[in-house]
Amino acid sequence: MTAAAPNELTAARRAAAVRVKALDVPWFGKWLYHLFPYRRNVVLDNLRRVFGDTLSETEILRLAQAYYGHYVRFLVEMVKLPLMSAARKKQFIRVENMESPIEAHKQGKGLILLTGHFGNWEASTVAGISQFPQFKGLFHFVRRPLKPELLNQLVTRRFRRAGFGTIAKRGSLDTILDLLASGAIVVYVFDQHAGGKDGVVVDFFGHPAGTFKSPALIAMASGAPVIPATSWREPDGTHVLRFEAPIPLVDCEDTGKAIRQNTRTFNAALERLLLRHPEQWIWMHKRWKVRG
Repeated sequence: MTAAAPNELTAARRAAAVRVKALDVPWFGKWLYHLFPYRRNVVLDNLRRVFGDTLSETEILRLAQAYYGHYVRFLVEMVKLPLMSAARKKQFIRVENMESPIEAHKQGKGLILLTGHFGNWEASTVAGISQFPQFKGLFHFVRRPLKPELLNQLVTRRFRRAGFGTIAKRGSLDTILDLLASGAIVVYVFDQHAGGKDGVVVDFFGHPAGTFKSPALIAMASGAPVIPATSWREPDGTHVLRFEAPIPLVDCEDTGKAIRQNTRTFNAALERLLLRHPEQWIWMHKRWKVRG
């Protein structure tokens, strides 16, 4: 999965627009959109940025309401998930193309999983990855602490109960390299703004966006395969966790240029994943903070 050319990205957005027009927008999505104005303008601005040339204003509003409907379902599922039996969790989510990480892991360099806030990412990790006991104890999620602290403690406990480790986003380079060398699988949630020393400015949907550079840097230093992963909710309420083929790294003598090019390639991978189910991404996030 390499960086998409502008025409390819436009074609992918048009295909996504066709799917958007066929979306079933639930009544509670419409209600929440009108009753819960928190970051509504951020949602609409982000949608216009990505779909402004392929969707009308009415259709963008429809997509926003579908996103709010997804958000309601997400919260309900978060309450139900801890109450499910192991058998029910297995029925709740289907894993596709697990062969990709299994084969890549045989290289002995660990794995970097590149993902974002797609579908119900909590369900996909807790209920999906746990179906593969051979990887128990190998998954480590790079994450920043959540606010409020009570929510951060809740999420951390759930990860630990599921057998997942957590790594701080800052000051953990040596730890991550050691984990990869031991065969660990490091998961990067890659779709949030990164500023200052943490980020590099590359395009995301044709607009400059501060993007975490550490996955590219670590992949180049370790040789660990980089595999995109996504999840989404099916119309029947079940979920899919899908792994893609490894992303070939760009090789360049100029390290800074290589980091920038590989980071852009990673963003392109996430663009394609997002466009499959655009109503199931975190449009409330201020992804494009870079100006000019």
